[in-house]
Amino acid sequence: ASATPGAATSAASKGCPAGRWKYDYKDQFLETLSRNSSGARVVSERGEYVCTITGNERGSYVCATSEGGVENVFEAPMGAMAMKVTVKMNGSSSADFEPAGPGKWKTTRVDMSGFHMETKASIAGREVPMPAANAFQGMDRPGTVFEYRCEGDVFKLKPIVAGVTTDFITMKRVP
Repeated sequence: ASATPGAATSAASKGCPAGRWKYDYKDQFLETLSRNSSGARVVSERGEYVCTITGNERGSYVCATSEGGVENVFEAPMGAMAMKVTVKMNGSSSADFEPAGPGKWKTTRVDMSGFHMETKASIAGREVPMPAANAFQGMDRPGTVFEYRCEGDVFKLKPIVAGVTTDFITMKRVP
């Protein structure tokens, strides 16, 4: 019998996405930054963001920063100068989800009240606007649909937000 790719992924990964997953924010941010600016690099990084997911197609998750929060600093060449971007996160968020088709779930409850994210950018020491400051736009309310894939010890999650281009977020299993 043949199955859709999403169904095959879900069926082959009965123990996924349930579990603990560590998300490295610098990977997605640096990937986006490097698309727009070759030579982008991580200058410093501190802290972890770990999500604990209960359930597979239906369940809940709690994501929290390590004590002291997360801080990642990136640099990207902008002509003769470098743009420096600092992303700070602290606290936790949680949500409940239900099935929304093969390899997809929809949030039914979202609480980001305990989560704080701050993004700052500067060029030659002068602060400039940073569009990534709204990185969670659309994900902070019930009804958001996420596509997910499980590939061994890697969990990929992609929010589907109208009018916003999104990439898969990659997390690695925490023992």
